[in-house]
Amino acid sequence: MRPTPSSQETIKQGEQFFASFNCDGCHAGGAVGAVGPSLADGRWRYGGTDAAIFYTIFYGRPRGMPAFGGLLPAEVIWSLVSYIRSLEPRGDVATVRWDP
Repeated sequence: MRPTPSSQETIKQGEQFFASFNCDGCHAGGAVGAVGPSLADGRWRYGGTDAAIFYTIFYGRPRGMPAFGGLLPAEVIWSLVSYIRSLEPRGDVATVRWDP
């Protein structure tokens, strides 16, 4: 469960954290995908709920996503979740969705 609701402020903070922690080094600016997958296309390999995204950032995932739980406070991770969830998928994504 999310400890605080998402707001324009937390989304803005998350966007700043996304850049300052070099998330865009793998996921590109706007989280559209590069070395790491797009986070803005509405497809989720490990689930796209707030809790699933938090879990992924906190614990990491195989094949490249490092665990940040020991490095970032939970409030920062929740700001990143707010930013990622605010991204609108483009209407022309023509591949398989990972979550049902």
